Amino acid sequence: MPARNGKAYTAKPRLDLISVGSEEARDVLAAALLPDPKSGILRLSDQPCLLIRPELIVTIQKQLEQTVGGSAKGIVYLAGERSAASGLEFYAALTNGISKPFTLEVAKRLIDASALLGWGRTEIIRFKPDAGEFSVARLNSPLALAYGPSEKPVCHFLAGWMAGIGRLLVDKDLLCDETACVAQGRARCEFEIRPMPH
Repeated sequence: MPARNGKAYTAKPRLDLISVGSEEARDVLAAALLPDPKSGILRLSDQPCLLIRPELIVTIQKQLEQTVGGSAKGIVYLAGERSAASGLEFYAALTNGISKPFTLEVAKRLIDASALLGWGRTEIIRFKPDAGEFSVARLNSPLALAYGPSEKPVCHFLAGWMAGIGRLLVDKDLLCDETACVAQGRARCEFEIRPMPH
C-alpha cells in the first residue's frame, strides 16, 4: 500500500481506471482515503465521506414512497441532480482532477471513478452533444440490486445524478428517464437523457 503522510493522494496521471486490476484499484482507493478515528471523519480527496450500504438509500426511498407516494421519485431524483456538481471534488483524487470545461473525456474518467466506488459500470451508448441527447447503460446498479423486484424503474437518484452531470457536459438543463431497470428483471439499467422541455 502507498505510504501515508497525512494528505490524500491523487491517482497516477492518466491512470485508466477501467483497465486496472482489483489489487491496483484497491491501492488507488486506499491512497485516496484518509481515515481519522479520533475525529470520526473519513476523507476521500480531502472531502468528508462515509461508507454506506446501498440499502440505506433504498430504505429512505421506500419510506418516501410510502409516505408521499409518487412525489418520492421527484424528491430522490432532485437529490441526485443537485449532488452531481457539488460532488465533483469528491472524485478528484480518483480522476487526476476535474478539469474545466467539463468534457466527454472528463465524464468518462468520472464514470470510471464511480465504478471504483461501487456505483456500477456505466457506458455511454449514444451521445449527441449539440442536441443535448444521450443514452446511458449501467450494469450492477447498487440501488436496483438493493431495491429488489419492481414493476417500474427505481434508480431515481442515479437518473438525477446523470442529468446533473450531463448538464455540466452540454450546458443545458436536462431530463433523464430510466427506461429499463435491473429491478424490473432487465440485464442492465438504461437511461435516456434529453433537454428539458420548455
